[in-house]
Amino acid sequence: MANKILTPVTLWSDFDDSLPPTETVLREREENGVVFSAIRYQGRETEAGRVDIFALFAKPKEPENCPVLLVLPDAGQTADEELLRFFVAKGYAVLMPDYRGAWANTEEYTVYPQCVAYANYAQAGLHLDYAEPSAKETSWYEWVAVARYSAQYLAARFPSSKLGTVGIKAGGETALMLAGTYGKLSCAILVCAGGWRAYRGVHKFGDNAAELKMNDERHRFLAGADAQAYAQYAKCPVLMLCSTNDERFDADRAFDTFARINPEMDKTFYFAARYDGCIGKTGQNDLFLFLDKYLKEREVFIPSPAEVSIEEDGGELAARVKFDKNGEVTYCEVFMAEDNPDSASRDWTKCALKREDGEDEQIFDLSAYEGASRVFVFAKTKYSCGFAVSSKIAVKRLEKSYPNSLRKSRILYSSEDGYGSFVIDRPGESAVAETFLSGKGSPVCLKEGPCGIKGIYSPYGLRLFRINDVRFRPGDNALIKFDLYNAEPATLTVCICTEKNGEKEEFVCNLRLSGGERWTDHVLAPKDFKSGENKPLAQFAGARYISFSSANEVFINNLICI
Repeated sequence: MANKILTPVTLWSDFDDSLPPTETVLREREENGVVFSAIRYQGRETEAGRVDIFALFAKPKEPENCPVLLVLPDAGQTADEELLRFFVAKGYAVLMPDYRGAWANTEEYTVYPQCVAYANYAQAGLHLDYAEPSAKETSWYEWVAVARYSAQYLAARFPSSKLGTVGIKAGGETALMLAGTYGKLSCAILVCAGGWRAYRGVHKFGDNAAELKMNDERHRFLAGADAQAYAQYAKCPVLMLCSTNDERFDADRAFDTFARINPEMDKTFYFAARYDGCIGKTGQNDLFLFLDKYLKEREVFIPSPAEVSIEEDGGELAARVKFDKNGEVTYCEVFMAEDNPDSASRDWTKCALKREDGEDEQIFDLSAYEGASRVFVFAKTKYSCGFAVSSKIAVKRLEKSYPNSLRKSRILYSSEDGYGSFVIDRPGESAVAETFLSGKGSPVCLKEGPCGIKGIYSPYGLRLFRINDVRFRPGDNALIKFDLYNAEPATLTVCICTEKNGEKEEFVCNLRLSGGERWTDHVLAPKDFKSGENKPLAQFAGARYISFSSANEVFINNLICI
């Protein structure tokens, strides 16, 4: 077995999910027409007994035949009542099993027999990233087994209802593996999950990145424990909702996973530009439209991903976008980044439309930095049905400058740029499962301060990757200058995130602001930023991003390097 490479087919060929679940209701209550339950049911049989699964379940009191949703949270997270409410409010019965297992300060968790103790997230160790001696001895196998038995539990309890699954982050990887091995799902949605776990730290377009060192173990993991291996076996429609700057996977490879999904199944793809571990309001809208179509049988047009190519147009660098001809496009956006092989830290700049080319194509201006050696581009389009889709990330080496090439700039942001390249910093507790944004309106907004001057603000904090972009990167001995407006006293935390040898480190400067009806200018040197060990930042060159956060409203404008 040690050198046996198990594919998804061979790995799961002898799996028995037919054993009765033997449900136990631990507690139950009704609240505003929704019944909430904490339950236990049994999972797969191991040599030391069956897995005892803990889960939270919620359903509308009426009707009894509503569609059913299996929600798989991120690894390290457990069943979450707030997340249950998020989906129940849309008319679904929702089961959320715990698969992380034993955890401090709680008794409500899935109990794994000692022979598979590595299924406990806190005890996973090498079983999370290595298939030793085979893919069957990984945490992923046990987590998919929990998902299989959870799906079977729902199928038995609601035999006439459609069943779908939504997986979040590591739960998304598990959801794809479930979709490839279980035939009773009506749809599967992967949220911030891209596959290719074995390739973490090896950038797809890295010039000098070390190649993945292949050996028998790597082949075993890639073949049977890595989520993309299951894509071709998907037995239901699949929606992938990804964020371009996700730290968990290489966004450049996310579309490779999508391309592998069984072509006989309906499938589509969306990128949330500049987000990390969050899909934004547009992605959330896609999620529920997809569920509406495949679980509620509503008429919803699901577009195919956009197609994007990089070409010359009248001697200038441009992007051509082709749309799904079966739908009506309401808007298209193209985003460009330069040089950076690390997708998690790219600065994505929105590009200007040059012209329409017929009914189903548009041409966008790619004004890249004249010193850039490579350009990355993707498009996203929204249709009249409300559904938005994206393209793959296209890449082109630049062998020359173009008439529309741009020179180096010291201006990281001006309110004249609108939102610029800012994105929310950390969704945190303000977002459901740290993934789904709550509240109305845009999470990043422009607000007017004194003298009619606007500044940028977000209650989730602001993050800007532009500081590491080749066109804007600060030089040696540079300072950072910006203007602030806060009507009330506030503390603004300014953070510089760096990376060295794969290790990230944050350097923080806390500004105590008195407040008042005026804009104030601030100049910060690298030494003003300190690490957790009180080590000063050496220089701004090499920063991954700069972020701003405050518990109070603070507007930012005119961020420049001097």
